[in-house]
Amino acid sequence: MSTEFINLHFETMRDDLIEYIYDEPLDMLDEFTEQEVADAVLAIASHLSLPAKEVSYSLSSDGGIWDYQIKVSNTLRGFVSCSNDECTGVSRTLYYPFFKDDEDGYFAGLCSLVSMINEAWYLCNSEITRYNGH
Repeated sequence: MSTEFINLHFETMRDDLIEYIYDEPLDMLDEFTEQEVADAVLAIASHLSLPAKEVSYSLSSDGGIWDYQIKVSNTLRGFVSCSNDECTGVSRTLYYPFFKDDEDGYFAGLCSLVSMINEAWYLCNSEITRYNGH
C-alpha cells in the first residue's frame, strides 16, 4: 500500500476514533484533547502499516508542561513507551500494540494503540509524581 492510500484509509476512521477516545476515561485527556490523541495515534499507525516494526513520535500539548516521546515496538509481545525529560512509562502486551482484526479491521488496532499509549503516559506521569514525593 502507498503512504497516501494508508493515510486516506486511516483518515476515514478519525471521527470514530475521536468518539472512542471521548467515550473512554483516558488519563491523557487531562493534558491533551481527543483530536490531539487521535492525530498522534493515526500518525503512528500509518508508519506501522508500511510496515515499520518500531516507530517514535513526539507529542506536545499546547501550554503543557512536558514534551513526550512515544515509542512503539510493534512486534509479538511488543510495547509502547512514553518518556519525557524525567521518566519513562511502558505498556506491554502479549500480542501486538497495533494490529488488523478480522472483524473490525484496523479500528481494533487503533483502539488498542490508544489504550497502550494512555497506559504508558499514565505510568510515566505516575513515576514523576512518585519521584517528586506527591
